[in-house]
Amino acid sequence: MIRVGFWYDYGLAYAGGLNYFRNLLYAVRQAQPRDLEIVLFMGRDIPAHLREEFGRLASVEPLDLLTRGTAEWALHRSLYRSVRWNVMVERVLRRHRIDVVSHPSMVGRLGPGFKLISWIPDFQYLHLPHLFPGLDAARRSREIRAIHRHSDAVVLSSRHALGDFAAVVGEARPERTHVLPFVSQPSGHGAADAHDHEALLARHGLPARYFLLPNQFWAHKNHRVAFEAVARLKRAGLDVALACTGWIKDPHQPAVPSLAVIEQEGLQRHVRLLGSIDYRDVIGLMRGAVAVLNPSLFEGWSSSVEEARSMGKAVIVSDIAVHREQAHPQARYFDPHDPAALAEVMKTAWLEWPSAIAPEQAAAAHEVLKRRTREFGERYVEIVREVAGLPRVQPVPADSRAG
Repeated sequence: MIRVGFWYDYGLAYAGGLNYFRNLLYAVRQAQPRDLEIVLFMGRDIPAHLREEFGRLASVEPLDLLTRGTAEWALHRSLYRSVRWNVMVERVLRRHRIDVVSHPSMVGRLGPGFKLISWIPDFQYLHLPHLFPGLDAARRSREIRAIHRHSDAVVLSSRHALGDFAAVVGEARPERTHVLPFVSQPSGHGAADAHDHEALLARHGLPARYFLLPNQFWAHKNHRVAFEAVARLKRAGLDVALACTGWIKDPHQPAVPSLAVIEQEGLQRHVRLLGSIDYRDVIGLMRGAVAVLNPSLFEGWSSSVEEARSMGKAVIVSDIAVHREQAHPQARYFDPHDPAALAEVMKTAWLEWPSAIAPEQAAAAHEVLKRRTREFGERYVEIVREVAGLPRVQPVPADSRAG
């Protein structure tokens, strides 16, 4: 039996990280590995509903070491950043009999007896360095090369990221490296019927038709182009609504410049800022939207695009490499620097696209989702087995699985 410890040290404000862990743990459970036990280490500040949710997927172990603001957290952070010392982490791992540590942020070289699977979400700092004031890009690249040297496996979410990783480590085909795109699970979340959806809209003050932009307000998410597109549509006499969910702040700058467009163009009635809301509400709003927007300038692998694909919802997305790689079958692409191009696609969608997902479309997406999820989980399990030095195991046929 291999005991795998997922080490969540990204902080609860990182919604993308929470979703990633949620989706991966769910996929591993669907793969039904008989030789893996999963332990999820998180901070003690994890909300009760998240602990309950993750508790259905793994054994959850809250730690002071992962609780931001505690003495243990501060000491580990200092030791890791100065001398890459993981003595406090290893003590926890021994106590819980962990064999493989998976997806940590601040865990580097580990002592004998532990294997390490590292996850690098993206290489945005290479493409948009101006969004990282004060970041030493050369030092970050050295850190990534060290991660590669000291990891038993490195997981990346896209082939685009693999190209960046290869350039950073100086190897055309980096060893011990796996491209593992995640698959999102919106099933079971959101409004169950029309009555529930009406209540959801009333709770958030939204009209029956709206677009949804479910991104944090970080600069690279490029809300400005969406707001400028809405302003163009308003001037053309088209009364569209755009609902935005996510933290309305940017950790890299004191203000959110895109918000000025709302004031300048008088879009208060057209752009609805909902802030960080319950994930179930986000998924419910996604199901009922005319389309999901992602105007981002950069993605490692877009959660919102994956969520929309999993439920059969159309998307309007920036024409960037990762969005093309994700290949959502109902995607419309636009130049992320061209609000006029986005406005044109939004106009067509507003006038012609239905809000509801057709039952046959939802059913087809659900069948594809089950297969993609199982494959996602099985690929991760094989990485763990390879790292642990165990032989490959043939997957159990789908028709023989329990449930």
